[in-house]
Amino acid sequence: MPWPLPDDEAELVHLAKSYPFAAPEGSYLFSNGKARPLAAASRDDDPFAGRTPVIAHGSNRSPAQLRRKFGRDGEIPVTRAWLADYDVVYSAHVTRYGSVAANLHHVPGVRVAVFVTWLNAAQLARMHETELGGENYRFGRLSGIDLVVEAGGEAMPALDEAWVYLSTRGCLAIEGAPVGLAAVAAHGRPHRALDQEALLSWLWRRHRHRPDLGLDGFILENIRNAGRRAALTATLAAEAMPMAAPHFRADD
Repeated sequence: MPWPLPDDEAELVHLAKSYPFAAPEGSYLFSNGKARPLAAASRDDDPFAGRTPVIAHGSNRSPAQLRRKFGRDGEIPVTRAWLADYDVVYSAHVTRYGSVAANLHHVPGVRVAVFVTWLNAAQLARMHETELGGENYRFGRLSGIDLVVEAGGEAMPALDEAWVYLSTRGCLAIEGAPVGLAAVAAHGRPHRALDQEALLSWLWRRHRHRPDLGLDGFILENIRNAGRRAALTATLAAEAMPMAAPHFRADD
């Protein structure tokens, strides 16, 4: 089941504008609903043993979002990583909480900062509940990649394979090019990057259906009116660039 949304209008608008939500600058342990140093992850020699590495390129990199999904139970090691030849760009869909979500897109020469959530079987099942309930994402494996992972300030051996949720809607396009997330660091990004509020403002100017509707009202309507949100997503998807992810194989 999805996580509950706040009732307060101001909180809803702030939530929508804040995507992909704050994340630490380095690797961390999500424990008891908070981010702690990864060194505290476990007494075991390998805190990642028995866990599935799942790339978090959007909100799942944030302790606040993990708390919404998992509450205050359990521990999840979350490692910062650099993924070669991909960028984190906007997907062509609007979430139920009013944000435009993230997607990965193959861009040779770019290196982008992502996180890897190391999930046990129960945690992966819960993540599936929050990501795969609609028609916006597919889960699968990225193979043959260059993913340099940092753990506790030290680089681990690079991963050549990890799991990921990718959008089925393609990549939102402005003037024929994808749009990077300004909140996500990248080297060699050849296209523009916008923060969430700037992108929502672009959507509002282009797709509001009433001239008197302000940005906050536009956001609230997209949250509260599932039909309006679906129509906007369909419009964005029709104008989208196809997602390029040659290393991806869906887990069907």
